[in-house]
Amino acid sequence: MNLSGIMILVGLLLVGCSKQTAAQRDALESTKPGYLVAKNYCSQCHSLPFPDQHPPAAWPYVVSRMQSYIETAHRRMPDPAQRKAIIGYFEKN
Repeated sequence: MNLSGIMILVGLLLVGCSKQTAAQRDALESTKPGYLVAKNYCSQCHSLPFPDQHPPAAWPYVVSRMQSYIETAHRRMPDPAQRKAIIGYFEKN
């Protein structure tokens, strides 16, 4: 195999190992409880984080911290049931 063939193979492997696209993630996650609520509120300011970004026990604190940013920015706030769904999604996935 020549150098260009090797480079193409390496490129394909890197693409295959990359994180999923937003559309792929929506298709896979949209049936999980809390996903759409989390996406709706979190993406007011940034892309939806992946649940493994923090340990499950850290998510209540992270959501509380983000909720204070949402409040300061005068954006839509989740109600208590939505907040619980958001935390549940991140803790369980």
